[in-house]
Formats: sequence, C-alpha cells, structure tokens
Amino acid sequence: MTTTSEMTVLAETPMAIEGSWVDGEAYIQSKDVKEVLGWELKPEGLCKGDVCIPLGDTVDSNSNDSFNLSHLAALVGRPSLTTSDTGTVTIGQPYSVRSEALTKRVAPDFSLPDISGVDRALSDWAGKKRLLVAFSSW
Repeated sequence: MTTTSEMTVLAETPMAIEGSWVDGEAYIQSKDVKEVLGWELKPEGLCKGDVCIPLGDTVDSNSNDSFNLSHLAALVGRPSLTTSDTGTVTIGQPYSVRSEALTKRVAPDFSLPDISGVDRALSDWAGKKRLLVAFSSW
C-alpha cells in the first residue's frame, strides 16, 4: 500500500518533505535527495563532487521517480531508522564520522535541556569527566 504525505527527516538539519510510504518504507523524490543526503542523484548514480556511486540493483525506485531513502542512505554509508507510524526518518552520521569518533573516543557535541529546561551542550564541560543519564517516561 502506498501513502503520500509529508514526512519528517532528521538529518544534519531537520526538514519536512513530501514523500510516500510503501509497506512501511520511506520513498522520496529524486529532487529531494541532495537536500536530505548531500549527494546528488544523476544518471550515473549518487554523486558528490567527482565521486559517483552506481545505484545498481541495491536501491528500490518506483514509477513516480521516487527512491527508497533507507537504501540510498545505506549506499553512502549512513544508517537510517524509518518509523512510518510517525512519518519520521532518521539519518545517522556518515561512516567516516562515526569511525573517527570511536577511534578518538570523542563524543559528538549536542545540546539537551537540563531538568530546569536550560539547554546544556556537552562541550560546556570540556576537559571534565561527565556522566549522562538518559531516561524516558514510556
């Protein structure tokens, strides 16, 4: 079953784009691929600068010029998580960024509100030991 709707993509910059859902998988228009992944869809494949990755049979597409977003993300080394119930697709950092963070044992900087609602960045405590406790009410 195919459903067309607005989907939320959480990547470097959160964005709302028009897409379709096919059996729980997110499909986006070719015109939106560059905005979402930073790679341009061309006849020779996914391209960034002089580098192109052929699509081959690894990426599903449909007759509406839409491509499976998770397949495209995997092709460029980015993990993804698709939640059709909420219309959300989360695109992780590229392999090179994740690998460097593990090698150097440096956590990426991020900000979250503390218990008082004040935004705190991990970098606020640079050079100090930190313990991050995360929990959810669900």
